[in-house]
Amino acid sequence: MKNILIPFDFSKASYNALDYAVQFAADSPQLNLHLLHVNTEDGNETEIMERLHEVVSKYKKNQTPEIKLYVLTGQLNSSILSIQEELKIDLMIMGTTGAQVGKETMDTNTSKFVHKADLPVLVIPENTKNFRIKTIILSLGKDKIADKNVLHNLLDVSRRFNAQVHVLTIDRGQKNIGYTEEDESNERTLQYFLEMFYSHHSFHENEDIEKGIKEYLEANHVDMLAIMPNTHLEEGEASKGSLTRILTLRTQTPLLILD
Repeated sequence: MKNILIPFDFSKASYNALDYAVQFAADSPQLNLHLLHVNTEDGNETEIMERLHEVVSKYKKNQTPEIKLYVLTGQLNSSILSIQEELKIDLMIMGTTGAQVGKETMDTNTSKFVHKADLPVLVIPENTKNFRIKTIILSLGKDKIADKNVLHNLLDVSRRFNAQVHVLTIDRGQKNIGYTEEDESNERTLQYFLEMFYSHHSFHENEDIEKGIKEYLEANHVDMLAIMPNTHLEEGEASKGSLTRILTLRTQTPLLILD
């Protein structure tokens, strides 16, 4: 991991995501932080850049590494995807306010982008205050891990903070809950890729996967939730990101989407 992009719109959620990103990159001079504002309302780019310089000025004293600033004019998602390719971004850290109660059917900018993104995205809820990464829960479906390479990103985070990874599978009330052939294959993959940072694999029964994950998080102290969308399938077909979307909208825990 080398380049991290933080979309920034001067909202409380984006300020919080920037704080998180700076702490995430602390003492890691090999990491490059890129702060991007997308000008969608014909604002003055010079004035916007001056505001961005003011925002990052408070990090100057202990800043590691330098925060590079960018202002692009255009549509939000296309601008982010464009600069992502140009800067060879490895991870995106985005803030989110989440969905208002009763309005979970309405997407936010973050949930819309996560659906289109083809790279790991770390979603930081607006209410995340204390930076700590010691326990990570990886939510894994019942299907075999298709793209093992995305686990390198999880290993990098675990290694950076010496964090333990607990794997959680929510089973939808099937009779034979527990290890299947796919589970055994995933177990070998996790042990190989996550090395000493892999702790254990828990299975819990719940018809509602999102509810099952939420209950597990509430019962255990967790600093980060990670999800591999392509392992949560329905009858052999992709769930079209529905679980990823709802977790992005409702999460109260930093959410790492491994895509």
